[in-house]
Amino acid sequence: MNFLDSMMYIRFYKKNLKLRLLKKFFDLDFEGRFKEKNPLFNGYEGCYPVGGILRKLKISENDSILDIGCGKGLFLYYARKFKFKTIDGVEYSKELFETAKTNAKKIGDSRIHLFNCDARDFENYADYNFFFLCNPFSKEVMEVVISKILESYESNNRKITVYYQFPFLKDLFVENGFKPKLCTFLHGVFVLET
Repeated sequence: MNFLDSMMYIRFYKKNLKLRLLKKFFDLDFEGRFKEKNPLFNGYEGCYPVGGILRKLKISENDSILDIGCGKGLFLYYARKFKFKTIDGVEYSKELFETAKTNAKKIGDSRIHLFNCDARDFENYADYNFFFLCNPFSKEVMEVVISKILESYESNNRKITVYYQFPFLKDLFVENGFKPKLCTFLHGVFVLET
């Protein structure tokens, strides 16, 4: 095992330990993996801690974030510690959506809202200036989502920040005018602004 593999294993272990503690002490269910039977969607495995990256972004009380493919809502749990005006999630899977709703109710933050629909059909991208993705779906779906974000930019010109964990399709953002601000194996931050 090389050094990078060792570091990823340690991060994976620490993440899962935290998820088990959240389950044990707060009855929040973010654990496990979930594979949707649809090949366009990558399934669920909770995101890695995001606080370090979010602290680097200039977040204000006027900012709204949408977690696209929110799964069980783990990112929403992390994001509630920041000043966002709204913290929303959209999830395709009914099963994951129901778990996210239960978790959101237990978290008890009125800024959190959830939508159970396909990200390609979601109509309110213009309401957000921050977006989060944890490698939720295939290239075909990502192309449509990026197109929707770009359409929302045309109708509501604003600075858009996309935080993308495991940014395997990062080139799609760059090809569509987003500027990479941070790009590692685990994290990508892309910005679109005038």
